[in-house]
Amino acid sequence: MIDKKLILANAPNNMGQQIHVNHTGCSAGDDTKRRLYIKRTEKGLVAYCHHCTESGFASDGLSQDRLSTWVNKKATTTTAATKPRLAALSTEGTVWLRSNFCNAEDSNFNGIEGERHKVALTLYNPEQQPIGWQIRNLKAEPKYITYYTNSNSKGDASWFHSSGKTLVLCEDYLSAYRVHKNTKLSSVALLRTSISDRTLAQIYELEFDTVCIWLDPDEAGMEGTTKAFKKLQHFLPTETKLAMFGIDKEPKECTPAELVSILI
Repeated sequence: MIDKKLILANAPNNMGQQIHVNHTGCSAGDDTKRRLYIKRTEKGLVAYCHHCTESGFASDGLSQDRLSTWVNKKATTTTAATKPRLAALSTEGTVWLRSNFCNAEDSNFNGIEGERHKVALTLYNPEQQPIGWQIRNLKAEPKYITYYTNSNSKGDASWFHSSGKTLVLCEDYLSAYRVHKNTKLSSVALLRTSISDRTLAQIYELEFDTVCIWLDPDEAGMEGTTKAFKKLQHFLPTETKLAMFGIDKEPKECTPAELVSILI
């Protein structure tokens, strides 16, 4: 892990700016070719050495150092415009959930008032606090509409976090839900095929020993898997184990027994 003091001592001044300096104390030997790259992002100072392949993260006050301080900024009040009208699940919603091996009685799932073919999926941050809802339309397009309770969470992934040290990255909500419920492993629904900077910093902060990438088996998912692997490889500590799954099923399409067999 790159020393935070070294990162802070060479921090670029402007947001988005990246500099490269010699990596003092580099474990791969003397660095005289300025192979340590340090970039200022909205989340903090991100560092990566192309000599020893170690990474690091720090803050100097322009962005808070601890994940919890910037993930849990003071939330704005949820308004009628940003909160869907939640209701009991419809028969159609219950059938859809059960067809994906989900517990329709779980509090994660709600219906939408006056909408038989819509299901509200509750989104959570790593502390398991609700941050919004993703509405799944069972019959029409767009298939998904996402609402967040405050602007600070907009675009965030949804977490199912346990105390274990293994994390499974999934593309969609039901897949991440199933992984967590059936295996008890931590999981995150990216809600896309790419990892955002915030999700990357959350993964770093939670110090997982193993991170598995299991996105959808289509072209976009396979391309996203490769990009996610490279991004995690550059950002996470070198001792973190990374795995890419090339399975022809989405996690939510597997039976509970299959998920346990694959992941445990």
